[in-house]
Amino acid sequence: MLGVYDHGGLVRQVRRAVNQNTGRADRFIIAPEEFAQTQASADDAGLDIIGVYHSHPNWPAIPSQTDMDNAWENTFFLITCIHERRPLHTNVWRLADEGLRRFEWVPLEIVDEGELAP
Repeated sequence: MLGVYDHGGLVRQVRRAVNQNTGRADRFIIAPEEFAQTQASADDAGLDIIGVYHSHPNWPAIPSQTDMDNAWENTFFLITCIHERRPLHTNVWRLADEGLRRFEWVPLEIVDEGELAP
């Protein structure tokens, strides 16, 4: 998710990545080249990579231990629970600024792009 940290985080573009992990359906690996291309696109647009999104098939929309092990500070993690091949619930998380390493829930607000300043 590309955007700015203003107003608590504002996503301006979403980029899809190809999963390089062919061994497990429940793990995702992005190719370094693809990540570099996304970073370059963000830089060109004057944006930052402010978050990542992924699904948890048949598992709640809460961070897993794998999510914790791979989490970046100052990054939003949008997770959607998929149940019977349909999105069921979505939550946004980020690492807590203080204390123990843990995720904190972040409210998600969807706004019409027309309501945003350019």
